[in-house]
Amino acid sequence: MAESVGKKARGIGVWVIMGLLFFGLIGFSAGSFGGGRQTIGTVGEKRISAQTYFSELQNTIRGFEQRTGANISFPEAQSLGLQQQALQSVVSQRALDNEAAQLGLSVGNAQVAEQIRATGFTGLDGQFDRVLYADTLRRNGLTEGMYETQIRDDLSRQLLQIAVVSGISTPQTYTDTLLAFAGEERGFTWALMDERDLITGVPLPTDEDLQSEYEANPDAYTLPETKRITYAWVTPSMILDTIKVDEEQLRAVYDKRGSEFSQPERRIVERLIFGTEEAADEALARINEGSSFEGEVERRGLVLTDVDMGDVLKEDLGDAGDAVFGVDDLIVVKAPTSLGPALFRINAILPANEVTFEEAAEGLRSELALDRAARAIADQIDFLENELAGGATLEDLAAISDMEIGQIDWFPGVDEGPAAYAAFQDAASVVSESDFPEIGELDDGGLFAVRLDEIVEPRLQPLDAVRDQVARAWELNAISADLTALAERLAPQIAAGTDMATLGLTASVEEQITRAAFVPGAPDGFLDIVFGMEPGDVEVIQGTGQVAMVRLNSVDAADPSDPNTAELIAAFETQIAQSYAQDLYGAYAQGILDNTTISLDQQQINGIHAQMQ
Repeated sequence: MAESVGKKARGIGVWVIMGLLFFGLIGFSAGSFGGGRQTIGTVGEKRISAQTYFSELQNTIRGFEQRTGANISFPEAQSLGLQQQALQSVVSQRALDNEAAQLGLSVGNAQVAEQIRATGFTGLDGQFDRVLYADTLRRNGLTEGMYETQIRDDLSRQLLQIAVVSGISTPQTYTDTLLAFAGEERGFTWALMDERDLITGVPLPTDEDLQSEYEANPDAYTLPETKRITYAWVTPSMILDTIKVDEEQLRAVYDKRGSEFSQPERRIVERLIFGTEEAADEALARINEGSSFEGEVERRGLVLTDVDMGDVLKEDLGDAGDAVFGVDDLIVVKAPTSLGPALFRINAILPANEVTFEEAAEGLRSELALDRAARAIADQIDFLENELAGGATLEDLAAISDMEIGQIDWFPGVDEGPAAYAAFQDAASVVSESDFPEIGELDDGGLFAVRLDEIVEPRLQPLDAVRDQVARAWELNAISADLTALAERLAPQIAAGTDMATLGLTASVEEQITRAAFVPGAPDGFLDIVFGMEPGDVEVIQGTGQVAMVRLNSVDAADPSDPNTAELIAAFETQIAQSYAQDLYGAYAQGILDNTTISLDQQQINGIHAQMQ
């Protein structure tokens, strides 16, 4: 029973487990709530442990941070409703666990043991380490019995999931409809026109034109909410002139890293080993007669990754070195190896490379200076943090250290100066006026600290400050309008069969284009319009500062015998089955939840939230 359940679970695939509320085996955390015995409530006959909710809450917050790239505090998580999301998740899981128990679904000890071994807990010998297992659970506030009960509940829930979603099939009509839409192909001739095609040249705006453009599109010239930030920072490159590296030190590093500067010839090869000389000779003969090395690999039931050796030195190949390195062409050669005769395909020859000390010295000098500058800056961290803790301002830090003071008007998208660093962006995104400056580290070894001086509300920039931007926007619109008028005059001739080239246009012919294709250079919405046309139709499609003219030549339905179409059908069937399974299981889980008695201890939940503050 346990073995068949395991195989079936693996067959259903990750999409069921992830998409249908499957809870991970365990979320170890630094927190601990009474050895896992504290509860926050019950769902049916199943208790919800405080540790389970705490772990799910942590995982939910971390998942949000990974998706958004921003670190958030627990109050911010609460404002986003993440605590409710985590609570709903564990309640749903326990409702399903309760239902599985009511139905008598369970797994044996062997299945639980197999899952635990698969989870990890291996010692240095690669085998399951019982001491490590018990110690890890103890340090996370769990006993073996608690953890194994959770594993058993998880696997039982999988059984319930599989029972609900097994046997789902895809309606043929639905698949056919999707295929007809996504697999349809079109052929068309099109040309892109830009300002070079204008007969009258690029128009020039008047002051009235600029004023009209500025007033008509205020959002384009409005700065978003801005944080005015004072910062102090220092990077290794900023203090390079204070770092000295003498010739003797450079020579010592050059000698120590000699292999980087003196590289012998290498070759990128693949090796296919045979059991006998005769088999190797026959394979080489077939290749010389027009077969391929890939074909011989496939004949052996292998793939190219199985025979790839990467780049090798002559000595790496042992007895085969002379044969492989004795030719100057990218060919297949036969050579002996300790494993038997082999065919080697030479894919690339990487010549020997010798870099003299004089050639390497300047790069080494910069590298060593930057490294020493980074270490010198790192040595200042404790001093700078102590100064800030003692009440020093950013201006004070700039006066007593290598840090430099500056100010930046920051909003997402600003990437000048220190804002070019991800760490600074993260700090700027969350800093508030009540925060005290803290030392942060940059990815090149630099340090920084920030102070929010004020928040500037969104504001429309004066016309004079954005005049060039306004002029370019007006110019592009004017070019598009003039090109559209020109294209519309040419369209009747193209519809009548006139070759675009005879009208001075550079035309491209596209064949077998689907809705999901990408046509380089085409305006936004180009294919949407093409797939709404009938053969012989001509359309003028306006872009920004350019216009496309397109004539539809053909419409071809999806060919079921085409291998690409077969792949598309398989993808649709899988996608639809997954969607049906998720909807069905979601409805089933909600029904279980609606008919299960739930009791929650809000005081215990609030206590967990207090620990997260």
